Amino acid sequence: MPKKILLIMILIAAALILAAGCTQTKSENRSAGKLDGFDAFVTLTMTEYEVPGAVVGIVENDSVVYLKGFGVREIGKPGVVDPDTRFQIASVTKYITAQAIGTLVDEGKLDWDTPVVTYMPDFAFKDPYVTGHVTLRDLLAHRTGLKEYDGDMLGRLGYSNREMLERMRYLDLPYGFREKYAYSNAGYFIAGEVAAGMDNRSWENLTDARILQPLNMTRSGAHPETLYLDDNHVVAHGGSEGNVTVIPLEEAALPAGGQVVSTGRDMTQVLRMMLNDGSVDGKQVLSKKTVAEIHTASLVAGRAGPLGDPDGAVCLGCDAYHFLGERVIEKNGALEGVRSIVILVPDRKVGLVVIANKQLTVFPEAVRDEFLERYIDRSGIDLQAREKLNQKGWYSLLMSMEVPADAQPATIPASAIAGTYTGDLYGTMILNAGPDADTMTVLLGPAEYPGTLEHQTGDTWYLSWPNPDDAVGYLTFAANQSGAVTGFTSDDYGSFARA
Repeated sequence: MPKKILLIMILIAAALILAAGCTQTKSENRSAGKLDGFDAFVTLTMTEYEVPGAVVGIVENDSVVYLKGFGVREIGKPGVVDPDTRFQIASVTKYITAQAIGTLVDEGKLDWDTPVVTYMPDFAFKDPYVTGHVTLRDLLAHRTGLKEYDGDMLGRLGYSNREMLERMRYLDLPYGFREKYAYSNAGYFIAGEVAAGMDNRSWENLTDARILQPLNMTRSGAHPETLYLDDNHVVAHGGSEGNVTVIPLEEAALPAGGQVVSTGRDMTQVLRMMLNDGSVDGKQVLSKKTVAEIHTASLVAGRAGPLGDPDGAVCLGCDAYHFLGERVIEKNGALEGVRSIVILVPDRKVGLVVIANKQLTVFPEAVRDEFLERYIDRSGIDLQAREKLNQKGWYSLLMSMEVPADAQPATIPASAIAGTYTGDLYGTMILNAGPDADTMTVLLGPAEYPGTLEHQTGDTWYLSWPNPDDAVGYLTFAANQSGAVTGFTSDDYGSFARA
């Protein structure tokens, strides 16, 4: 039997077995019409996108009306996903980071619009003006001028949080301050460290104490090891169409941007709080004003949502757009091996959480689209067909080196390139001979994070890493008149000098 057919049969069987015995709340009858056939939709969509396991939760009018696990925690093994299965929630962490900071705002320890140097005087960006004016709102709304995803790898290289903060002054600021939306995990790391300093404990501990514990999220945690406290946790899956396999789980490099571990059941608590003006079960975790601030647009980011709202906006830890006239709050996330999404429609008091144990899949967005059409109205557009097209775009992220048709031989031999280089942002990079003349090995930073360097054309080489979420890049080497290599430049990694 072909592997793909066997995989589909396993997924369907596991999902149907679990759906027959999974959690269903007493409140579901109020949404019965909206949820008719929803189990079948989720099961079919999982199969279509080859997702081994997922959890889906829906909150309506402060009640959990739908909460189910589907499929398996690990492909080929019997353990099923249930509402209490632990997942990494990836960048949905940013929404929780904004909430944790919001509790400090409520206490008067922080302010969204006070320059961060007020709280952290030693902090600096490359531009003195940005240093003196950047606020928590700027960092959380991705409007500092930092380049998209720049500095993400710092957390893998063995630097302490303090050392990473010091290195932020070497990040480029290619965009105007407060002029452009550019997604920055580094910005969230900085914001998390500001909060940690003002609360005299780590971002992990303050997030646990200020959000996860007050919400009674007993199986959640901001420390990555929370995932492994018992066997009821997922493993990561990835791969291209028809070739889904188990892969190593990726740990978020910059904690405040993606490190929280949670479950479907626990995440419905977050939805309840944010849909109920910061209150859950009579406990006011966030003030109504702070919830409003988190959901307020801080910058117009452009087209967003399934209908491509041209006025899509970035808020604090989340995004906003309109769907058939209804304002929707959304945050999604991705790490190597997991996808996640939370959706809130505040005026209708409904919300959705979807977490899946596979990367490079639009499955969460497909469920989102169906949820919005069931709870708001049918759009008249085949949104599922659009997601299938989007899936092709996700698979295109599995990039390899682009070799130009007129590729040229190197003028600098690999033996001359081998050696040690230093750069301001990332530190020390060691290049060693590889298995052949066109391949070298790379060790970066104090942890000697390993990578591979392949010749592309001329004196330009392609740098890649074992984790496909780490940014690839091209390094162009230069030599002096005597032929000695002096260093290299890279749009992705900056300039390095020969040590």
